[in-house]
Amino acid sequence: MRFLAGRHFLFASLASTFLIGSVAIVTPASALDLFGYSFTASGIKEIEASKPSEDVPDPTPYTANLTVSGQGDVEALRKNLEEASILLGKQENPPSGSVGLLTRARADRKRLVGALFGAAHYGGVVEIKINGHNLDEIALDADLKSSGPASISINVDTGPVFSFSQPKAVTMDGAPIALDAYDIRAGDAARSSLVLEAEEAIVKDYQSRGYPFARIEKRTLEADHKINQLDVSLMLDPGQQARFGRVTVEGAEEVDATFIAQQANIPQGELYSPDQIAKATKRLRTLGVFASVIIRPAETLDADGSVPMIIEVKERKHRTIGAGITAGNLDGVGMEGFWTTRNLFGRAESLRFEGSVSKIGQNSIDKLDYHLALLFAKPGAFGPSSVFDAKIAADINNSDAFEKRAISGEMGVSHQFSEQISGRAGVKVEYSRLKESSGISNSLLVSTPLELSYDSRDNVLDPSEGIHLLLKTEPTISNRNKAKFVKSSVSLSAYQALDDAKRFVIAGRVEAGTILGASRADIPKDRLFFAGGGNSIRGYAHQAAGPRGTDGKPSGGRSFTTASLEARVKMTDTIGLAAFVDTGGAFDGTKPGKNGQWFTGVGAGVRYLTPIGPLRADVAIPLKKIKGEPQYGVYLGLGQAF
Repeated sequence: MRFLAGRHFLFASLASTFLIGSVAIVTPASALDLFGYSFTASGIKEIEASKPSEDVPDPTPYTANLTVSGQGDVEALRKNLEEASILLGKQENPPSGSVGLLTRARADRKRLVGALFGAAHYGGVVEIKINGHNLDEIALDADLKSSGPASISINVDTGPVFSFSQPKAVTMDGAPIALDAYDIRAGDAARSSLVLEAEEAIVKDYQSRGYPFARIEKRTLEADHKINQLDVSLMLDPGQQARFGRVTVEGAEEVDATFIAQQANIPQGELYSPDQIAKATKRLRTLGVFASVIIRPAETLDADGSVPMIIEVKERKHRTIGAGITAGNLDGVGMEGFWTTRNLFGRAESLRFEGSVSKIGQNSIDKLDYHLALLFAKPGAFGPSSVFDAKIAADINNSDAFEKRAISGEMGVSHQFSEQISGRAGVKVEYSRLKESSGISNSLLVSTPLELSYDSRDNVLDPSEGIHLLLKTEPTISNRNKAKFVKSSVSLSAYQALDDAKRFVIAGRVEAGTILGASRADIPKDRLFFAGGGNSIRGYAHQAAGPRGTDGKPSGGRSFTTASLEARVKMTDTIGLAAFVDTGGAFDGTKPGKNGQWFTGVGAGVRYLTPIGPLRADVAIPLKKIKGEPQYGVYLGLGQAF
């Protein structure tokens, strides 16, 4: 079938085909199936035995092949056509009857035309034959499988590449819009996707200027086959400029609607802005109580000229129970569990009870590490961008450096200053009993932990671009000799993808910290810095990469520094590989990197990529051996190492 003919052709009627060639359909992964269980946002379920799909009535099997010829990059276009073709992609799933096959073939022709448009080929020929007969000549009641599977040939002659002639765009009142600002220029290849992208960008630009109802009113596309050019003419209806007006909430059930509007914090009276809508949407999603959040303008303006805003929410299950497991040859097996309710009093208050045990397999039961905690968080305590949190915890730690029994309480307020910048200030009280080689000591410590973060990562669990800077300081008072000290650290992580598909990523991290204000003897040992382990210097055991006492056990340092470099590559959509080097250590002096040794570990790992982050397995070896310590480390976990 030749889909364009003559010297001039106005093909506004082919807008649907034009759109088909430029739309990608993405099906989001919503669950992880592993070891016979399905891990979803709502919980963990055992996978039922798969059931055979219902048989297709009167299946009509077929074989299909594609031939492509013409001008331009034929091989690249062949790939696009193969991806667009339903006939090729679904050969293993035969349609029902001859009518089903003919319907599939006609739909395929439209998709192939769309793929040609997407590559700026507006004079091509798409011909589909079934059993040697042209598609449009076959009757609906024809028997297409009388002599076996139907034979389908798809022949595409791409024709010439078209270029833009004199593209133009105007508003309803005739004001010109510069299309070259949207990559539509005379002489460039007239790919249909460029036109669609330009339309979307123009509408977004006008919406950002306060026009909520901006839309493309008219699109005229005219192809001149004599000179192989495409003329584009767009007309924009900007609608009326408006300010944010009243806000209504739809879909709220257990979460208070007034609270939802307050947390969205849409600035009534300010000029309409998609950026403000995006920020409000993110604030609501961050609450963790909604499965979906959509904020949209009403269809008409209010009498005062303002645009009413509608917040549509769908609540998720507010109670969750979960469990996790970690494993490694150096740290043994760790198990944790939690129970959470996310809407305690109707305003997204969360209460979480968590517990964990670690070092299973490494030590006897009385030498394992235990943790119990109760955490509470109240969003919007001091404005939409703030969260009040409180925590009570009990911990038992049995490390090579010390044995610790502690109870602690902490409360604080965090605030999101901007999309990337956040901070937290808190007060913490801890009573602990430490047993080490020098004896047993009891400590009561009062501190004020402070944090400031800048985070531009595109994904927290598996970043490919951006940086994360974290500054932490904790002024502390101890009852031991009335010691006062300040423990501070800085961490900077950076990520850079080396290709557009983000399959090759270089990740780096540098950390350093110091303790000032008190002598080493007056600082509780558990407050000193230690290095080594899966989140520090891989290849070394937890706390192993640093100073040691006369008994040969880790003694901690008053400073530390570490640096890591990791190369990550996605081999497939689900499998990734990594190679890394970690270096650094803990040091006796207050200046990071001084008065101590540097330790370096190298290794490689495998990543199984899931919707909730990569499952990570790393193997590392230490370049500087430590007597009595393992000669390699294996680390399993969820999420990248940093």
